[in-house]
Amino acid sequence: MSDTPAPLHHVFVDFENIHHVDVSVIGARSVNFTILLGASQTRLDVGLVEKLLAHAASVQLIRLASSGRNALDLTLAYYLGRTVSTHPAASIHIISKDTGFDPLVEHLRSRHIHARRHDGFDTLPFSGQPKGSTIAPEAPKTPKAGTAAPEDPLIRALGHLRKIVATRPKRKRTLVSQLRTLLGKDATEADAVSLVERLQQAGHITIGEKDVVTYHD
Repeated sequence: MSDTPAPLHHVFVDFENIHHVDVSVIGARSVNFTILLGASQTRLDVGLVEKLLAHAASVQLIRLASSGRNALDLTLAYYLGRTVSTHPAASIHIISKDTGFDPLVEHLRSRHIHARRHDGFDTLPFSGQPKGSTIAPEAPKTPKAGTAAPEDPLIRALGHLRKIVATRPKRKRTLVSQLRTLLGKDATEADAVSLVERLQQAGHITIGEKDVVTYHD
């Protein structure tokens, strides 16, 4: 029996929708990639091919033999299902801007499987800092004696949403507006949008078709 631990993350790339793979994340420890190409996609970037060959043990490249409506989506769901049955404790990531995958993600979560759809590679939990960023992380500020540390906006937002379960905003626009008010008079819409994105990344909400918000706690 092999002592090699099972991958913690399984990433499924809808190459028909994304057309780009961030090669810097391929080969990341404890991560498996399944890249699905449409039948008409016959060319790949040389740099990507070299990276795939260098990490062939953790990458599966699947090209559909024929085209059809939702053909790639259904094939992706098939391979995802096989992975979930084999590694139920792993985290599942779908890289696609196609919101049609969101009901599948919600179903997986209802089965206590950690799953999320990403619009790109930058929100993967194991991706590096965005390229070109040279801003050093800000050192944490020490509160003055007798002064309480500022509350994390994410914690405040969760506390607020858990108090109003019956009247939670059903659309993203309404949620952004409500969180902006919660953050205070100096908060901008960008601050509220960023907070919504944090809620998504942490798995507390999912935003589906027509910006409908689904709450997970």
